[in-house]
Amino acid sequence: MKTNRMFGILCKLLENKKTTAKELSDYFEVSVRTIHRDLLDLSSAGFPVVTQQGVGGGVYLLDNFRYNKTALNKDEMSLIFAGLNSLTSIEDNINIKTLLAKLRLNNDNKMLLENDIVIDFAAWNYNSELIGKIKTIRKAIATKVLLEMMYYGGNGYSQRAIEPYKLIFKKENWYLSGFCRKSNAFRVFKLNRIVEIRLANIHFEERLDYEIPELKEDFVNAAGERITVRMDTSLEFLAIDFFGIENTHKDSDGNIIASFETENVEWVLGVFTQFGEKAEIISPESMRERMKNFLEQAIKQYET
Repeated sequence: MKTNRMFGILCKLLENKKTTAKELSDYFEVSVRTIHRDLLDLSSAGFPVVTQQGVGGGVYLLDNFRYNKTALNKDEMSLIFAGLNSLTSIEDNINIKTLLAKLRLNNDNKMLLENDIVIDFAAWNYNSELIGKIKTIRKAIATKVLLEMMYYGGNGYSQRAIEPYKLIFKKENWYLSGFCRKSNAFRVFKLNRIVEIRLANIHFEERLDYEIPELKEDFVNAAGERITVRMDTSLEFLAIDFFGIENTHKDSDGNIIASFETENVEWVLGVFTQFGEKAEIISPESMRERMKNFLEQAIKQYET
């Protein structure tokens, strides 16, 4: 950790030209005294670190110092930089900060101030509870500690004990992949459906048969019932969002036609009810009947 921090300090000095011990201590989340020791060690190692007291003073490197070229080229560093920077949207981690400080310099000793990739994992409606869940899960994965959680699934609320293995982000959602002791099998849990979560004081042995799961979409799975829908042209942007432009086409009247396979029939009923007269299930006939019965039951609630 000390070596990483010292290298991070070196990179910050190359980036900022002049800074202060207080600014460095705030950035690396250590005491000013620790920073002074690190600066002394850098000087002892041959790096020309200068510390000036008083007005206009600060910490800086002599102008003639040149940073050795890295083995990574600018494009490679930009990709790594984008990936690491994206993690700061969900966790303000000192290790990530240190790595970012190292990667801000390219082979020409110039700062990587611009990047053509911006990845933001935070939701539009910033949810501090979600960030808290992510931190708890990451700690459990790192320490091999069991997670106890209340989860809302297809059968309602249930208490689960999970051996956590991976946090997965896919298409706007976070998932926890782990071994569920209630189901006695590997399962994937959507973080938004976790009502309560905490670390249990129980360690577990890593299972050798774990594999990273292949997540399926609700509307386009590798298997399931094939459904074709017609949507009004005013919903074209939603059709493309849901199904992808490659799975949609227009009929002679300009309506959007989309075909997909799904194992989640309830999802289809719930989503297409929202569109009212602007969307219709074309096939199969059995699905049309299910939608008809679904709507009839909904109407009865408003007749009493």
